[in-house]
Amino acid sequence: MKRLLLAALIPILAQAECVMTDRTTTTATVRIEERSDVRRDIVPSPTQGYRRCQVSYKARIGAQWYLATGVYDWPGNAPDAEACAVAMSRADASVRTHVAPVGVRGESTMVCTDRPNMDTLRKTAVGTQGRLHQFRPHPDYPREFWHNGTRCRWFLDTEWAQTDVQTRQGIICRLETDQWVVVDKI
Repeated sequence: MKRLLLAALIPILAQAECVMTDRTTTTATVRIEERSDVRRDIVPSPTQGYRRCQVSYKARIGAQWYLATGVYDWPGNAPDAEACAVAMSRADASVRTHVAPVGVRGESTMVCTDRPNMDTLRKTAVGTQGRLHQFRPHPDYPREFWHNGTRCRWFLDTEWAQTDVQTRQGIICRLETDQWVVVDKI
């Protein structure tokens, strides 16, 4: 039964358009339970025209106290409290990484669709209908225009002509539905 189902799915997946997405996430496995002796200092930054917020404190993780430090340089266009909040979050991250390595998790997902209206139209001639996303937009004329009371757009189409690849341009106009129709092609 499983072989029959797999054999039936392979032709369907062969015609499907698939997109692979990758996502990597990091997680700190420790939690700062308490902070003591927090000190924030605003000093000139080594970078000309910038200011620096330096934060240091003792962080209790479990039954141990650890030194946490963080630094943030900024051009002075934000309040000191915002800059020191960034330095504080950097100090939190550094002490967590020091105490326990960061866990990294990777996830890959493949999404396939066999909906024919999602594919780009490969061959277009006057009278070909499709949805707007199925036509390749013209880079020089991306905006809509009106012709005889109908919304229209320019599009590009690439064709194989004997021994050469040629790019043609055309015009599509919107029908009453969300379909567009090729009305001219040069």
